[in-house]
Amino acid sequence: MKPALNLLATFVLLVSFSSYALANETALRSYSTQGEYEEVIQDVEDSILNAGLNIDYRGRIGEMLDRTRKDLGGTSKIYKGAQFMQFCSARLSRKMMEADPANMGVCPYIVYVYETIKKPGTVVVGYKRPQGAAGEASRKALTAIDTLLNGIVKEATDN
Repeated sequence: MKPALNLLATFVLLVSFSSYALANETALRSYSTQGEYEEVIQDVEDSILNAGLNIDYRGRIGEMLDRTRKDLGGTSKIYKGAQFMQFCSARLSRKMMEADPANMGVCPYIVYVYETIKKPGTVVVGYKRPQGAAGEASRKALTAIDTLLNGIVKEATDN
């Protein structure tokens, strides 16, 4: 194979692998901790407040699943406790939306906490990783939000 073709083939392979890695990057990041579910919930709330943010809403997913289990044909309870908290950072969200108005779809940020029936005493805390519009300014803004959320979750779980 000619050197130019070797170089082109190598470039195509690198782009293919890079695209595959980006497409398969998980949309969720989580950490486990040992403890009481209610204490971990409080740690998450404290971590969010320590970051200067306010919790706008709490979704009690575990309670909803328990309430609707029989009506929807569910056979078992999944969680001992499960909820999410949503909030936003005006400063980071402004940068993200100035980069591209379509990034509005990233707000609000979501942090979730759950303990399963199958693993009592292990509480999982995680967040939806921000994925938005393309472009360098969007990438920088979304990376800053990802860093904020990761810090909140790690602080709450001592990871």
